[in-house]
Amino acid sequence: MYKELDDLLSEESTIDSWYDDGFLIAQDIMTNFLKEDWEELSENVLHKHPEWQKKLVYCLDHQIIEEEIAIINKLFDTEDEELLEMCIDALRSFDNELGHTYINRHPEIIEMAEKKMHAAGNATKRMLQNFLKIFK
Repeated sequence: MYKELDDLLSEESTIDSWYDDGFLIAQDIMTNFLKEDWEELSENVLHKHPEWQKKLVYCLDHQIIEEEIAIINKLFDTEDEELLEMCIDALRSFDNELGHTYINRHPEIIEMAEKKMHAAGNATKRMLQNFLKIFK
């Protein structure tokens, strides 16, 4: 299943096509992931192009899958500001024990979100405020 997801995320597509259909297909593929698929994704995610990584993060919101949080955690080690903001945004959907436990173990994410607030545009600022409201 990992190969199928990799191929989908690697495809050239319009932004509309990805947000209309592509991410739903990717989420469907990931619902069928086995442990081995998650391991392969985890091993390869940092070697992928930032656009591939952004597509992936947009799909990570099942809210109960530890492997998703582990992938998001790996992607926090990026220089790409948009990807970083997408990772914070993705964590908002983990407003449950799993997400709160993760954030409690990684208080630097709260600090990062607070720091980003100062230079953020309106939409990003609202997202960050919502994130902080949930996890602070």
